[in-house]
Amino acid sequence: MLIRSLALVGLALLASKFVASSSQGQSNLGVQSAPMGGPSGQFIGPPTGNAQDFLGAWNFSWDGPIDFQCPCSGTIMIETSDGDSLTGNLRGSWTMKRGSKAILRGGVSYDQNVWTGQFEQVDDNVDFPLRGHFRLEARDQLTLTGSFQPNGTAIPFSWSGTRN
Repeated sequence: MLIRSLALVGLALLASKFVASSSQGQSNLGVQSAPMGGPSGQFIGPPTGNAQDFLGAWNFSWDGPIDFQCPCSGTIMIETSDGDSLTGNLRGSWTMKRGSKAILRGGVSYDQNVWTGQFEQVDDNVDFPLRGHFRLEARDQLTLTGSFQPNGTAIPFSWSGTRN
């Protein structure tokens, strides 16, 4: 009887320890609860940037695949894609060396300092138009940096821009 009572007391102590550690965000199973502030673990506060910092004409330079004959440069014009700067949907365009136009489309992050999306060459006379995805970050009101990756390539290429 004494042994059974001691076993029950030991089981009760073990259960209370498990409940206490679980309530602190950890369990004895090695599983942690989700971090505070959202999936990224960052506090979700007001945006730190302004989507309008992307708008306007930018002088860009970038690296690219060997057949691009880069380093390359050009002027990219960025505007709102739907006329409403509050939605964060932007559209950019530039004229490529061969005269065809390339278009960037995408949305701005919650913090309003990162623009990501897809790009494509919109020339009907090209057999294999250039397509891929990009990321640009507003470092300040005069500087953008980021990367782009054409479809079918294994690594991204860097690019940066300064306000025109």
